[in-house]
Amino acid sequence: MREQRMTLWAASEQIVRSLGGSLRECGIDLASEQTGLPPEGVDGFLVTGHDDYNKLRAADRTSMRQQNDADLLVIYGDEAPYAWADELALSSEAGDDARKWEVIRLALWSGNERALIGGNPSGKYMRLVCRLLAEYGKVSMICGRREVDEAIRQLPRYLAWKERFYWELGEWCDTRQVSLRQVSRALGLDTRIGQGWLFAERRDHSHVCKWLERECQLVLEKAKIRRVALIGSNALWDKMPQGWLAKMDVAVYTGADGQYPNEVHPDWLHGDSWNAVLQDADLLVIGDRLGIVDELSLQEVAKVMRQSLVVDAASCFPTQEAQLFFKGYRAIGEKTNVWE
Repeated sequence: MREQRMTLWAASEQIVRSLGGSLRECGIDLASEQTGLPPEGVDGFLVTGHDDYNKLRAADRTSMRQQNDADLLVIYGDEAPYAWADELALSSEAGDDARKWEVIRLALWSGNERALIGGNPSGKYMRLVCRLLAEYGKVSMICGRREVDEAIRQLPRYLAWKERFYWELGEWCDTRQVSLRQVSRALGLDTRIGQGWLFAERRDHSHVCKWLERECQLVLEKAKIRRVALIGSNALWDKMPQGWLAKMDVAVYTGADGQYPNEVHPDWLHGDSWNAVLQDADLLVIGDRLGIVDELSLQEVAKVMRQSLVVDAASCFPTQEAQLFFKGYRAIGEKTNVWE
């Protein structure tokens, strides 16, 4: 039975709401003024950036210092400035800070199943955090604080590079009538490469936009399309060229919590469920893989649509299965010739 847990004080209730769930799974509870837990009941403090730290220092200069003598400071997440954790640690060691901190740089990794922990390997709290994470089934790697920062900075760059490679490979697979899905899986059997290549948090949508525009134009030329359903994030649709679906009846679903600015595409209808968006649609365009896509029944999708034509830039469905249910299905690197 798990008994050991740690409680960290956060500067605001917003941090508790946004980060509390993932950290709770690691045995770390968050508290704030709004939670009602007094400062003396915590093991340390968690900050994500300068604003949090300034609030903490303001409290430290008044009542918190007298109420709590915890000396653990956890710098968490990917928004903290580069090398900032090291700077705080050096400042504390030099005596520049009113309180002596053991500074730990913490980041959850790989779907929150793993953790990077940066700090003094022999530190009291470092050993405690490592044991805690292990007890809650998290694989952790101990390194320097700046190494955690560097890994956080380089990960999206690497994923973006990997995705560009597979986009190019997909075009090549199209010309050879082979399946990118199968080729990518085969490559991923090499542990140096791994499975999965689409990077949902990408900042550059140019490859997706170009591919979607081309494939949708082919559909519009070959089939009679009146209603188009879009599933994907706001960030992607905002990057698509103006007039892309001109004169089409367009309905878009951006996620259960998605809010779409009306001024971007004022003529588009915005549905609060995938069922409403797909109702009587001729063409479904999947821009990126929202959580709802994994729950879609291919049979139900085909039943709701008027024409079950699908252009999928997120490779959500196995090609052979999709071809059984849909009138036409096109995914990256899956040249099925449905528009020809």
